[in-house]
Amino acid sequence: MRALIHCLLIPVASLAFLGRDAVGQETGRRDAPRRAVLVELYTSQGCDMCPTAEKILGTLAEGNRMIVPVAFHVDYFNQPWKDVFSDPLYSQRQMTYNDLYTGPKHPDYGLYYTPMLMIDGVETVNGRDAAAAAAAIRRALARKPAVGLRVAVDVKPGGLSGSAEIRVTSLSARAEKTPLLACAVLREDGVVTDIGSGENKGKSLVARFPARVTKYEFIELDGRAPRTQRLSFDVGPTWNQKKLRLAVFIQDKRTGVVHQAVDLPWESTATDAPSSRPGTETAGTSR
Repeated sequence: MRALIHCLLIPVASLAFLGRDAVGQETGRRDAPRRAVLVELYTSQGCDMCPTAEKILGTLAEGNRMIVPVAFHVDYFNQPWKDVFSDPLYSQRQMTYNDLYTGPKHPDYGLYYTPMLMIDGVETVNGRDAAAAAAAIRRALARKPAVGLRVAVDVKPGGLSGSAEIRVTSLSARAEKTPLLACAVLREDGVVTDIGSGENKGKSLVARFPARVTKYEFIELDGRAPRTQRLSFDVGPTWNQKKLRLAVFIQDKRTGVVHQAVDLPWESTATDAPSSRPGTETAGTSR
């Protein structure tokens, strides 16, 4: 386990971080939607223990289409090798979890280490412990989503820009009259990087679901009307658009609990798919 104490902290008010229409996660239906689970990996190309965790994240996601995987690459291992996916925002997000988390954590470095997995903002495990991660995911899948979530993606010709329209509806009083984070993360899976220095020098690392662009806004539900938020994205010209996917999730600002998530391909859709199961192609979670 690699630990570093780092005091960059995003305030709770900024706990950051939704194509094909992701449906069946909308309120007003008697057949309650199934939960999809956000699985976040905090990782770094500068950590020699992280490649194993990246492989585990990929295996977990490939084995269960109800998993929404995101790898947030932190910046506190950027010496001597600078992680090409790293961003201070992701280090700050991890530190915010450290402050919010009420479960057991290491007395010295808490939740600020790599590789670390966070399951639905509720439970954390070491990123190299596949069995513990699978068990935490099973527990998360058993919980009912507190919001309905519908996403429509509009990708411009050429694929280098687009937007996601996020529609959020209350399914539970616990998601009402409290600030919620509506977050969308554009990821490019399977990117290979040749590492020139540091603990992984000489290796070719395969990044699983690394965050390329993260956008977010805060919303609040009143229990009556849905809330809609639009987020815009620019795509790098060298990115493989066929490997791009959008992870979208709704998270309680004050507790960190994720109320619902969805995984979508980076392609335009405007139709309403008639499914209440996020694990189907019409719900946009197949890979």
